[in-house]
Amino acid sequence: MKHWTEKLFIERSDLFLKVMNERWERTEDLVNGMVKILNTYGIASGNVLDLCCGNGRVSIYMAKKGFRVVGVDMSEPFLADANKKAREHRVADRVTFLEGDVRKLKEVVGKIAEPFDMVVSVWTSIGFFSQQDDLRTFKQARELSRDSAILFLADTMHSEYLSLKFTPTSYADFGDVVLLENRSYDVTTSQVSTTWSFYKKLGENLMFVDKIDLKHHIYSISELSSLLRKSGWEPVNFYGNLSTLQPMNSLTRMDIVAKAC
Repeated sequence: MKHWTEKLFIERSDLFLKVMNERWERTEDLVNGMVKILNTYGIASGNVLDLCCGNGRVSIYMAKKGFRVVGVDMSEPFLADANKKAREHRVADRVTFLEGDVRKLKEVVGKIAEPFDMVVSVWTSIGFFSQQDDLRTFKQARELSRDSAILFLADTMHSEYLSLKFTPTSYADFGDVVLLENRSYDVTTSQVSTTWSFYKKLGENLMFVDKIDLKHHIYSISELSSLLRKSGWEPVNFYGNLSTLQPMNSLTRMDIVAKAC
């Protein structure tokens, strides 16, 4: 049986691209916040590894800041769109997009000679598989990075937030497509089960397109901090919004800044 990531990110990439494209408008501010933090560590240029890069929004904005970026994603359609956008933003010479599973990260980026100065994982791109898989991914990222490297785990959901602000249903409009979400949250396992139902607009009516069932683990702050330490990254700062450098609390999303250790 196929994992839900294959259906959402590959088979129905046409639908999820609409969701990802909506987030591009907030990416420049996110990257500006990252760069401010990097500057405090004396990192003004260098090599960036973008895990689960999607269609390249963080990779491309980091490249526009002068960094050289390697983006990794399992979805060939996402990467095709990322390469197209890199050309449109005139940074194709500073970005390399690689198709592959981040759980086999060293195998995927093994031909890249230079170690990374920064690693980034954005928009809750963890918890899709097992915790051992996430640990393995971050360990490999550490092994591919310099001893002075910085990791950003940005715009990530955490269980403390869900315990206070969980909403079982939501609606989002993406131009000609509408997304309805129905969720359940098991606080005993920190597992969120979600059904994404996509509809196409036909005048004042909606036509059903597809339904995808998702299930993934939502980490607590302490749980994720422990996982990072085990994989060779020491958390040093926690924010609720990297764009504004707002401190994190239980009602914000989670942005972790960690140093290689």
